[in-house]
Amino acid sequence: YSKDLAPMIVDSAVMVNKAIAEGKKVLIEGANATMLDIDFGTYPFVTSSNASIGGVSTGLGVPCTKIGAVVGVVKAYTTRVGEGPFPS
Repeated sequence: YSKDLAPMIVDSAVMVNKAIAEGKKVLIEGANATMLDIDFGTYPFVTSSNASIGGVSTGLGVPCTKIGAVVGVVKAYTTRVGEGPFPS
């Protein structure tokens, strides 16, 4: 499958920063949210990365000075799957 997939593989940090430099609008979505963020989450029930807005800089390489607008969606309660003190 490598020949089929090769055209679709890019360095995403370079691609996104190039688009920003060209004045294009870029939409970035996070999946896990703040409560799972390694720095701001409910330790020890966190993931191994920055899942909040900081992940745009640490994970994708976009400077914080280039982040224009942030829209947050929240729910009224926190849940987890698997073991731990949170209801599933």
